[in-house]
Amino acid sequence: MIANRALGRAQLMAKAIKDSGGEVSSPWVLGPIERSSQSVVDVFQRDMRGAEDCDVLVADVTQPSVGVGMEIMAAYKAGRRVILVSKKGEMVSRMLQHMDRKETIEYEKDDEVYGKVRSALQAIP
Repeated sequence: MIANRALGRAQLMAKAIKDSGGEVSSPWVLGPIERSSQSVVDVFQRDMRGAEDCDVLVADVTQPSVGVGMEIMAAYKAGRRVILVSKKGEMVSRMLQHMDRKETIEYEKDDEVYGKVRSALQAIP
């Protein structure tokens, strides 16, 4: 995500994933926005591969993002578990709202994200 990135929330989600025994497959979202020489195709292939190969995709959908939406669809089409995280009261895409085979987590304050994501990951779907 390039615009509207919530770095603190992303780091809380990553900690919940790691503390649940998982691995973060997209660590580049946990720091400054990438300024690499990677071509657009390389970034596309890397991100799609990560979404398709993961066991669980945890996505912050509080702010709209075309790229995040594409990753969600890739994980969905690959039959992966999808967990959508959003701030209560924020408008989430109707397509995501009506997507089947997804779990949703709503939070009111960022400091709730860690516990809610960790609980969801530890639950057997």
